[in-house]
Amino acid sequence: MKRAGYFIFGVLTALLVAAGCSKAPEKAVVSVTGPEGMEITVGDVPVGRAPVTLKLNAGTYLFKFHAPGYERRWETVVLRQAEKRAMPVRLERETASVLITTKPVGAQLIVDGRVLGATPIVLEKVLPGKEYVGQLRMPGYSEREVKWAVDNARPKQIMIDLDANMVKVEFLSKPPKARIAIDGRTVGVTPYKGELTEGKYRLRFEAAGFSPLEQTVSLSRGEDFKMEYALTPLPGGISITSVPEGAEVFINNRKRGVTPCVLTDLPAAIYEVRAEKDGFDPVTRKVEITAGYKDEIKLVLLSSTGELELDVRPAGVTVQLDGRDIGVTAANGDSAAATKPIRVSGLKPGKHTVTVSHPRSRPQSRSIEIEVEKGKLTRPKTIDVWLVNCEIRYRDGRIETGALFEENDSTIFFGPEPGIKYEVRRDDLASIKRLDND
Repeated sequence: MKRAGYFIFGVLTALLVAAGCSKAPEKAVVSVTGPEGMEITVGDVPVGRAPVTLKLNAGTYLFKFHAPGYERRWETVVLRQAEKRAMPVRLERETASVLITTKPVGAQLIVDGRVLGATPIVLEKVLPGKEYVGQLRMPGYSEREVKWAVDNARPKQIMIDLDANMVKVEFLSKPPKARIAIDGRTVGVTPYKGELTEGKYRLRFEAAGFSPLEQTVSLSRGEDFKMEYALTPLPGGISITSVPEGAEVFINNRKRGVTPCVLTDLPAAIYEVRAEKDGFDPVTRKVEITAGYKDEIKLVLLSSTGELELDVRPAGVTVQLDGRDIGVTAANGDSAAATKPIRVSGLKPGKHTVTVSHPRSRPQSRSIEIEVEKGKLTRPKTIDVWLVNCEIRYRDGRIETGALFEENDSTIFFGPEPGIKYEVRRDDLASIKRLDND
Protein backbone atom coordinates (compact mmCIF):
# COMPACT_ATOMS: atom_id res chain seq x y z
CA MET A 1 0.00 0.00 0.00
CA LYS A 2 2.82 2.37 0.80
CA ARG A 3 4.50 1.74 -2.55
CA ALA A 4 1.18 2.31 -4.34
CA GLY A 5 0.75 5.60 -2.47
CA TYR A 6 4.10 6.85 -3.73
CA PHE A 7 3.14 6.08 -7.29
CA ILE A 8 -0.35 7.65 -7.02
CA PHE A 9 1.14 10.74 -5.42
CA GLY A 10 3.48 11.19 -8.34
CA VAL A 11 0.80 10.68 -10.92
CA LEU A 12 -1.58 13.13 -9.23
CA THR A 13 1.17 15.71 -8.98
CA ALA A 14 1.86 15.42 -12.68
CA LEU A 15 -1.86 15.83 -13.52
CA LEU A 16 -2.21 18.93 -11.33
CA VAL A 17 0.81 20.55 -12.92
CA ALA A 18 -0.60 19.81 -16.36
CA ALA A 19 -3.97 21.29 -15.46
CA GLY A 20 -2.48 24.49 -14.09
CA CYS A 21 -0.14 25.21 -16.96
CA SER A 22 -0.62 25.60 -20.57
CA LYS A 23 2.67 23.73 -21.26
CA ALA A 24 3.42 20.24 -19.75
CA PRO A 25 6.62 20.09 -17.63
CA GLU A 26 9.60 18.27 -19.11
CA LYS A 27 10.04 14.76 -17.69
CA ALA A 28 13.12 13.18 -16.13
CA VAL A 29 14.96 10.51 -18.17
CA VAL A 30 16.40 7.50 -16.24
CA SER A 31 18.67 4.93 -17.96
CA VAL A 32 18.81 1.69 -15.89
CA THR A 33 21.49 -0.99 -16.49
CA GLY A 34 22.34 -4.15 -14.54
CA PRO A 35 22.79 -7.92 -14.76
CA GLU A 36 21.34 -9.63 -17.77
CA GLY A 37 17.63 -10.32 -17.35
CA MET A 38 17.25 -7.97 -14.35
CA GLU A 39 13.56 -7.05 -13.89
CA ILE A 40 12.70 -3.50 -12.85
CA THR A 41 9.56 -2.52 -10.94
CA VAL A 42 8.59 1.05 -10.02
CA GLY A 43 6.17 0.88 -7.17
CA ASP A 44 4.13 -2.17 -8.03
CA VAL A 45 4.29 -1.60 -11.77
CA PRO A 46 6.77 -3.68 -13.81
CA VAL A 47 8.46 -1.33 -16.27
CA GLY A 48 10.78 -3.74 -18.14
CA ARG A 49 14.16 -5.49 -18.07
CA ALA A 50 17.58 -3.95 -18.07
CA PRO A 51 18.84 -2.19 -19.97
CA VAL A 52 15.85 0.18 -20.09
CA THR A 53 15.23 3.97 -20.35
CA LEU A 54 12.33 5.45 -18.39
CA LYS A 55 10.71 8.92 -18.68
CA LEU A 56 9.16 9.95 -15.39
CA ASN A 57 7.76 13.12 -13.93
CA ALA A 58 9.76 14.76 -11.18
CA GLY A 59 9.08 13.10 -7.88
CA THR A 60 10.09 10.27 -5.50
CA TYR A 61 9.88 6.65 -6.66
CA LEU A 62 10.55 3.21 -5.14
CA PHE A 63 12.51 0.98 -7.55
CA LYS A 64 12.77 -2.81 -7.13
CA PHE A 65 15.43 -4.85 -8.97
CA HIS A 66 15.51 -8.62 -9.34
CA ALA A 67 17.51 -11.02 -11.53
CA PRO A 68 17.83 -14.84 -11.52
CA GLY A 69 20.63 -15.91 -9.19
CA TYR A 70 20.83 -12.53 -7.44
CA GLU A 71 19.46 -11.10 -4.23
CA ARG A 72 16.46 -8.70 -4.58
CA ARG A 73 17.22 -5.01 -4.09
CA TRP A 74 15.02 -1.92 -3.34
CA GLU A 75 16.11 1.65 -3.84
CA THR A 76 14.30 5.01 -3.33
CA VAL A 77 14.99 7.48 -6.16
CA VAL A 78 14.18 11.22 -6.16
CA LEU A 79 13.92 12.73 -9.68
CA ARG A 80 14.00 16.36 -10.67
CA GLN A 81 12.26 17.94 -13.64
CA ALA A 82 14.15 17.42 -16.92
CA GLU A 83 16.85 15.44 -15.08
CA LYS A 84 18.84 12.91 -17.03
CA ARG A 85 20.21 10.12 -14.80
CA ALA A 86 22.15 6.92 -15.45
CA MET A 87 21.42 4.14 -12.92
CA PRO A 88 23.90 1.26 -13.10
CA VAL A 89 22.60 -1.36 -10.65
CA ARG A 90 24.84 -3.94 -8.94
CA LEU A 91 23.12 -6.92 -7.35
CA GLU A 92 24.64 -9.30 -4.84
CA ARG A 93 24.83 -12.88 -6.01
CA GLU A 94 22.36 -15.16 -4.34
CA THR A 95 24.15 -17.62 -1.94
CA ALA A 96 23.28 -20.61 0.19
CA SER A 97 24.57 -22.31 3.38
CA VAL A 98 25.99 -25.84 3.36
CA LEU A 99 26.42 -27.99 6.49
CA ILE A 100 29.15 -30.64 6.17
CA THR A 101 29.38 -33.24 8.90
CA THR A 102 31.20 -36.54 9.28
CA LYS A 103 30.85 -39.73 11.19
CA PRO A 104 32.74 -39.55 13.46
CA VAL A 105 32.87 -35.78 13.83
CA GLY A 106 36.10 -33.82 14.17
CA ALA A 107 37.58 -34.19 10.68
CA GLN A 108 39.41 -31.20 9.23
CA LEU A 109 37.98 -29.69 6.04
CA ILE A 110 40.73 -28.45 3.73
CA VAL A 111 40.01 -26.41 0.58
CA ASP A 112 42.79 -25.22 -1.70
CA GLY A 113 45.36 -26.03 0.99
CA ARG A 114 43.58 -23.96 3.66
CA VAL A 115 41.98 -25.50 6.75
CA LEU A 116 38.44 -24.15 7.06
CA GLY A 117 37.61 -25.90 10.33
CA ALA A 118 36.49 -29.20 11.83
CA THR A 119 33.24 -31.02 11.21
CA PRO A 120 30.43 -30.30 11.73
CA ILE A 121 31.07 -27.07 9.85
CA VAL A 122 28.66 -24.59 8.19
CA LEU A 123 29.87 -22.97 4.97
CA GLU A 124 28.29 -19.60 4.19
CA LYS A 125 27.91 -17.76 0.90
CA VAL A 126 27.95 -20.83 -1.32
CA LEU A 127 27.25 -19.71 -4.87
CA PRO A 128 24.59 -21.67 -6.78
CA GLY A 129 25.77 -23.39 -9.92
CA LYS A 130 29.41 -23.73 -8.74
CA GLU A 131 31.00 -27.01 -7.64
CA TYR A 132 33.31 -27.00 -4.62
CA VAL A 133 35.90 -29.65 -3.73
CA GLY A 134 37.65 -30.28 -0.37
CA GLN A 135 39.51 -32.92 1.60
CA LEU A 136 38.50 -34.44 4.91
CA ARG A 137 41.39 -35.52 7.13
CA MET A 138 41.31 -37.15 10.55
CA PRO A 139 43.96 -39.22 12.37
CA GLY A 140 43.13 -42.90 12.20
CA TYR A 141 40.90 -42.54 9.15
CA SER A 142 41.43 -42.54 5.42
CA GLU A 143 41.45 -39.18 3.72
CA ARG A 144 38.20 -38.51 1.84
CA GLU A 145 37.33 -36.11 -0.98
CA VAL A 146 34.07 -34.21 -0.56
CA LYS A 147 32.20 -32.24 -3.25
CA TRP A 148 29.24 -29.90 -2.85
CA ALA A 149 27.12 -27.60 -5.02
CA VAL A 150 23.78 -25.80 -4.67
CA ASP A 151 21.12 -24.91 -7.23
CA ASN A 152 19.48 -22.14 -5.24
CA ALA A 153 19.57 -20.36 -1.91
CA ARG A 154 18.07 -23.23 0.07
CA PRO A 155 20.42 -24.65 2.80
CA LYS A 156 21.98 -28.02 2.13
CA GLN A 157 23.44 -30.75 4.37
CA ILE A 158 26.15 -33.28 3.42
CA MET A 159 27.01 -36.33 5.59
CA ILE A 160 30.27 -38.29 5.05
CA ASP A 161 31.14 -41.63 6.69
CA LEU A 162 34.90 -41.88 7.30
CA ASP A 163 36.72 -45.19 6.99
CA ALA A 164 39.07 -46.13 9.83
CA ASN A 165 42.66 -46.87 8.63
CA MET A 166 44.37 -47.90 11.88
CA VAL A 167 46.84 -50.79 11.99
CA LYS A 168 47.70 -52.67 15.19
CA VAL A 169 51.47 -53.09 15.41
CA GLU A 170 53.86 -55.02 17.64
CA PHE A 171 57.62 -54.48 17.32
CA LEU A 172 60.06 -56.86 19.01
CA SER A 173 63.86 -56.85 19.09
CA LYS A 174 66.86 -58.94 19.99
CA PRO A 175 68.00 -57.92 22.52
CA PRO A 176 64.76 -56.72 24.17
CA LYS A 177 64.36 -53.29 25.74
CA ALA A 178 65.85 -51.53 22.72
CA ARG A 179 64.78 -47.90 22.31
CA ILE A 180 62.44 -47.49 19.35
CA ALA A 181 61.77 -44.31 17.36
CA ILE A 182 59.06 -44.00 14.69
CA ASP A 183 59.68 -41.31 12.06
CA GLY A 184 62.30 -39.74 14.33
CA ARG A 185 60.15 -39.65 17.49
CA THR A 186 61.06 -41.94 20.39
CA VAL A 187 57.96 -43.87 21.46
CA GLY A 188 59.33 -46.35 24.01
CA VAL A 189 61.25 -49.61 24.23
CA THR A 190 60.69 -53.05 22.80
CA PRO A 191 58.47 -54.97 22.96
CA TYR A 192 56.29 -52.13 21.68
CA LYS A 193 52.55 -52.36 20.97
CA GLY A 194 50.42 -49.60 19.51
CA GLU A 195 48.26 -48.39 16.62
CA LEU A 196 49.41 -46.53 13.52
CA THR A 197 47.58 -45.27 10.48
CA GLU A 198 48.27 -46.99 7.20
CA GLY A 199 51.31 -45.79 5.31
CA LYS A 200 55.11 -45.95 5.39
CA TYR A 201 57.12 -45.49 8.58
CA ARG A 202 60.83 -45.29 9.39
CA LEU A 203 61.80 -47.33 12.44
CA ARG A 204 65.06 -46.98 14.41
CA PHE A 205 66.18 -49.35 17.18
CA GLU A 206 69.02 -48.55 19.60
CA ALA A 207 70.50 -50.65 22.42
CA ALA A 208 73.71 -50.28 24.41
CA GLY A 209 76.45 -52.45 22.95
CA PHE A 210 74.70 -52.90 19.58
CA SER A 211 74.78 -51.12 16.24
CA PRO A 212 71.65 -48.97 15.60
CA LEU A 213 69.19 -50.58 13.19
CA GLU A 214 66.93 -48.66 10.78
CA GLN A 215 64.07 -50.23 8.84
CA THR A 216 61.16 -48.96 6.72
CA VAL A 217 57.76 -50.64 7.00
CA SER A 218 54.59 -50.24 4.95
CA LEU A 219 51.32 -50.72 6.81
CA SER A 220 47.93 -51.46 5.25
CA ARG A 221 44.69 -50.83 7.07
CA GLY A 222 42.84 -53.81 8.43
CA GLU A 223 46.00 -55.84 9.12
CA ASP A 224 47.82 -56.71 12.35
CA PHE A 225 51.57 -56.18 11.93
CA LYS A 226 54.10 -58.02 14.11
CA MET A 227 57.85 -58.17 13.45
CA GLU A 228 61.06 -58.95 15.37
CA TYR A 229 64.29 -57.14 14.52
CA ALA A 230 67.77 -58.45 15.41
CA LEU A 231 70.43 -55.87 16.27
CA THR A 232 74.10 -56.59 15.52
CA PRO A 233 76.31 -56.66 18.64
CA LEU A 234 79.24 -54.29 18.69
CA PRO A 235 82.61 -55.96 19.38
CA GLY A 236 83.94 -55.67 22.91
CA GLY A 237 87.48 -54.91 23.97
CA ILE A 238 89.99 -55.55 26.71
CA SER A 239 93.16 -53.81 27.85
CA ILE A 240 95.69 -56.20 29.40
CA THR A 241 98.71 -55.23 31.44
CA SER A 242 101.05 -57.40 33.49
CA VAL A 243 103.69 -57.21 36.16
CA PRO A 244 106.29 -57.62 34.85
CA GLU A 245 105.57 -56.37 31.32
CA GLY A 246 106.41 -58.36 28.21
CA ALA A 247 104.25 -61.38 29.00
CA GLU A 248 102.68 -63.24 26.06
CA VAL A 249 98.89 -63.02 26.05
CA PHE A 250 96.68 -65.94 25.03
CA ILE A 251 92.91 -65.63 24.51
CA ASN A 252 91.25 -69.05 24.59
CA ASN A 253 94.69 -70.60 23.93
CA ARG A 254 95.32 -68.35 20.92
CA LYS A 255 98.24 -65.94 21.15
CA ARG A 256 97.04 -62.37 20.65
CA GLY A 257 99.99 -60.19 21.72
CA VAL A 258 102.46 -59.16 24.39
CA THR A 259 101.66 -56.98 27.39
CA PRO A 260 100.73 -54.22 27.47
CA CYS A 261 98.20 -54.91 24.71
CA VAL A 262 94.68 -53.79 23.74
CA LEU A 263 92.20 -56.01 21.88
CA THR A 264 89.08 -54.43 20.34
CA ASP A 265 87.56 -57.22 18.22
CA LEU A 266 86.10 -59.63 20.76
CA PRO A 267 82.43 -60.61 20.43
CA ALA A 268 80.49 -60.62 23.67
CA ALA A 269 81.35 -63.86 25.52
CA ILE A 270 83.37 -65.31 28.41
CA TYR A 271 87.05 -65.74 27.58
CA GLU A 272 90.04 -67.40 29.21
CA VAL A 273 92.94 -64.94 29.33
CA ARG A 274 96.40 -66.34 30.05
CA ALA A 275 99.74 -64.55 30.44
CA GLU A 276 103.08 -66.36 30.15
CA LYS A 277 106.67 -65.19 30.61
CA ASP A 278 109.91 -67.13 30.99
CA GLY A 279 110.89 -67.40 34.61
CA PHE A 280 107.35 -66.80 35.88
CA ASP A 281 104.36 -68.97 36.58
CA PRO A 282 101.51 -68.55 34.01
CA VAL A 283 98.47 -66.58 35.19
CA THR A 284 94.96 -67.40 33.92
CA ARG A 285 91.77 -65.44 34.43
CA LYS A 286 88.24 -65.73 33.04
CA VAL A 287 86.89 -62.45 31.70
CA GLU A 288 83.35 -61.65 30.49
CA ILE A 289 83.37 -59.29 27.50
CA THR A 290 80.29 -57.09 27.11
CA ALA A 291 79.26 -55.91 23.65
CA GLY A 292 80.40 -52.37 22.99
CA TYR A 293 82.48 -52.00 26.16
CA LYS A 294 86.20 -52.25 26.95
CA ASP A 295 87.39 -54.00 30.09
CA GLU A 296 90.77 -53.62 31.81
CA ILE A 297 92.71 -56.30 33.66
CA LYS A 298 96.12 -56.43 35.30
CA LEU A 299 97.88 -59.77 35.69
CA VAL A 300 100.61 -60.20 38.29
CA LEU A 301 103.04 -63.01 37.46
CA LEU A 302 104.97 -64.71 40.23
CA SER A 303 108.52 -65.73 39.59
CA SER A 304 109.00 -69.44 38.95
CA THR A 305 112.81 -69.25 39.41
CA GLY A 306 115.28 -68.35 42.06
CA GLU A 307 118.40 -66.16 42.28
CA LEU A 308 121.88 -67.00 43.48
CA GLU A 309 124.44 -64.53 44.85
CA LEU A 310 127.98 -65.86 45.31
CA ASP A 311 130.74 -64.35 47.40
CA VAL A 312 133.94 -66.00 46.10
CA ARG A 313 137.39 -64.91 47.25
CA PRO A 314 139.98 -63.86 46.24
CA ALA A 315 139.88 -61.93 42.98
CA GLY A 316 140.72 -63.70 39.75
CA VAL A 317 138.87 -66.94 40.49
CA THR A 318 136.84 -68.43 37.63
CA VAL A 319 133.29 -69.33 38.69
CA GLN A 320 131.07 -71.85 36.87
CA LEU A 321 127.43 -72.78 37.48
CA ASP A 322 126.35 -76.21 36.29
CA GLY A 323 129.41 -76.30 34.01
CA ARG A 324 128.79 -72.84 32.52
CA ASP A 325 131.10 -69.90 33.12
CA ILE A 326 129.31 -67.14 34.98
CA GLY A 327 132.25 -64.85 35.73
CA VAL A 328 135.64 -64.15 37.28
CA THR A 329 135.86 -62.59 40.70
CA ALA A 330 136.98 -58.97 40.87
CA ALA A 331 138.46 -57.02 43.74
CA ASN A 332 136.09 -54.81 45.71
CA GLY A 333 138.00 -51.74 46.91
CA ASP A 334 141.54 -51.73 48.23
CA SER A 335 141.16 -54.93 50.27
CA ALA A 336 143.14 -57.85 48.92
CA ALA A 337 140.51 -60.27 50.16
CA ALA A 338 137.14 -58.60 49.43
CA THR A 339 135.55 -59.23 46.01
CA LYS A 340 132.41 -58.11 44.21
CA PRO A 341 129.54 -60.62 44.47
CA ILE A 342 128.38 -62.57 41.39
CA ARG A 343 124.58 -62.77 40.96
CA VAL A 344 122.70 -65.18 38.69
CA SER A 345 118.93 -64.87 38.04
CA GLY A 346 116.34 -67.11 36.41
CA LEU A 347 117.50 -70.35 37.98
CA LYS A 348 115.17 -73.29 38.19
CA PRO A 349 114.40 -74.33 41.74
CA GLY A 350 116.55 -77.25 42.93
CA LYS A 351 120.19 -78.19 43.31
CA HIS A 352 122.90 -76.47 41.30
CA THR A 353 126.69 -77.04 41.20
CA VAL A 354 129.09 -74.14 41.66
CA THR A 355 132.71 -74.79 40.55
CA VAL A 356 135.58 -72.44 41.41
CA SER A 357 139.04 -72.74 39.84
CA HIS A 358 142.39 -71.00 39.40
CA PRO A 359 145.75 -72.15 37.96
CA ARG A 360 147.43 -71.47 41.32
CA SER A 361 144.66 -72.69 43.59
CA ARG A 362 145.01 -75.72 45.78
CA PRO A 363 143.23 -77.82 44.79
CA GLN A 364 143.09 -76.38 41.29
CA SER A 365 139.25 -76.60 41.19
CA ARG A 366 136.54 -77.28 43.72
CA SER A 367 132.77 -77.90 43.37
CA ILE A 368 129.98 -77.01 45.82
CA GLU A 369 126.31 -78.07 45.61
CA ILE A 370 123.79 -75.30 46.40
CA GLU A 371 119.97 -75.50 46.79
CA VAL A 372 118.03 -72.71 44.99
CA GLU A 373 114.43 -71.99 46.05
CA LYS A 374 111.64 -70.66 43.87
CA GLY A 375 111.12 -66.91 44.15
CA LYS A 376 113.99 -66.45 46.59
CA LEU A 377 117.54 -65.09 46.57
CA THR A 378 120.02 -67.66 47.87
CA ARG A 379 123.26 -66.40 49.44
CA PRO A 380 125.50 -69.28 50.50
CA LYS A 381 128.51 -68.84 52.77
CA THR A 382 131.59 -67.15 51.37
CA ILE A 383 133.62 -69.51 49.19
CA ASP A 384 137.31 -69.03 49.93
CA VAL A 385 139.66 -70.35 47.30
CA TRP A 386 143.14 -71.04 48.64
CA LEU A 387 145.29 -69.36 46.10
CA VAL A 388 149.10 -69.03 45.94
CA ASN A 389 149.39 -65.35 45.38
CA CYS A 390 152.73 -64.37 46.89
CA GLU A 391 156.29 -65.38 47.68
CA ILE A 392 157.88 -64.17 50.90
CA ARG A 393 161.62 -64.08 51.61
CA TYR A 394 162.82 -64.03 55.22
CA ARG A 395 165.90 -62.14 56.33
CA ASP A 396 167.53 -65.46 57.23
CA GLY A 397 167.23 -66.59 53.60
CA ARG A 398 164.17 -68.87 53.81
CA ILE A 399 161.59 -68.64 50.95
CA GLU A 400 157.91 -69.64 51.17
CA THR A 401 155.02 -69.49 48.67
CA GLY A 402 151.43 -69.34 49.75
CA ALA A 403 148.42 -67.14 50.28
CA LEU A 404 148.55 -63.57 51.43
CA PHE A 405 145.25 -62.91 53.18
CA GLU A 406 145.64 -59.50 54.78
CA GLU A 407 148.38 -57.00 55.48
CA ASN A 408 149.04 -53.75 57.28
CA ASP A 409 152.02 -51.56 58.01
CA SER A 410 153.52 -53.91 60.59
CA THR A 411 152.31 -57.45 59.76
CA ILE A 412 150.87 -59.76 57.12
CA PHE A 413 148.58 -62.77 57.44
CA PHE A 414 150.04 -65.62 55.42
CA GLY A 415 149.23 -69.27 54.80
CA PRO A 416 151.64 -71.72 53.22
CA GLU A 417 148.89 -74.28 52.55
CA PRO A 418 145.09 -74.64 52.90
CA GLY A 419 143.93 -74.53 56.49
CA ILE A 420 146.98 -72.76 57.84
CA LYS A 421 147.09 -69.05 58.49
CA TYR A 422 149.50 -67.13 60.70
CA GLU A 423 150.89 -63.66 61.31
CA VAL A 424 154.33 -62.61 60.06
CA ARG A 425 156.07 -59.42 61.17
CA ARG A 426 157.30 -57.24 58.35
CA ASP A 427 160.59 -56.73 60.27
CA ASP A 428 161.33 -60.47 59.76
CA LEU A 429 160.87 -60.27 56.00
CA ALA A 430 163.37 -59.23 53.40
CA SER A 431 160.75 -58.97 50.62
CA ILE A 432 157.22 -59.83 49.52
CA LYS A 433 156.75 -60.81 45.89
CA ARG A 434 153.16 -60.70 44.63
CA LEU A 435 152.19 -63.18 41.98
CA ASP A 436 149.90 -62.01 39.16
CA ASN A 437 146.34 -63.35 39.10
CA ASP A 438 146.81 -65.18 35.80
